[in-house]
Parts: sequence; C-alpha cells; structure tokens
Amino acid sequence: MKLSYWEMVAVGWRILWQGIGGFVLTLFLGNIIVLSILPELTRTDPSYWALAVPLIGAFVLSLFVLLPLVVRGLIKGPFGTFRLVVKRDEPCRST
Repeated sequence: MKLSYWEMVAVGWRILWQGIGGFVLTLFLGNIIVLSILPELTRTDPSYWALAVPLIGAFVLSLFVLLPLVVRGLIKGPFGTFRLVVKRDEPCRST
C-alpha cells in the first residue's frame, strides 16, 4: 500500500505534535517545577545544573513515556481511510 501525500502529512503531523510537542511541554513543566522549588534562580545567574536537570528529565520522560504512547496511538488509531499495521518479516532460514 502506498500512502497519498495527505495521508503522509497526517502521520507526520501526529508524530511531530505528539512527540516533539510532548517533549516541549515536559521541558516547560520541568522548568516551572525547578523555579518553584528554587525561586532564587530568577534573581541570580542560573547554574548549569538548573538548566540541565529539566532538559535531561524531559528527554528521559519523552523517550520512555511519551514516545511509546505516540507509537501506540499511531498503531491503534485510525487515520480516516487507513490505519497503520506492524507486520514482521519472517527471518530467512537456511536449510
């Protein structure tokens, strides 16, 4: 089956906004949490740890929580006229 242009756009849109949008939202919430725990960061120069901890946390949450949810949504959810299916190829067995 070959997807049309608009069907490829629909798949790409879901990957982009659910995957990358989830990462950006997680990063934003991580920054809010760090600033609420350490409000003095807004009054001084932030340390590298204050910048790195939300970024690392957002990366880990996106990689292990959000992206598996995006993949599950891609496979289980219909895209109007089609749905994605995972098909495994049988390994070649030499006799």
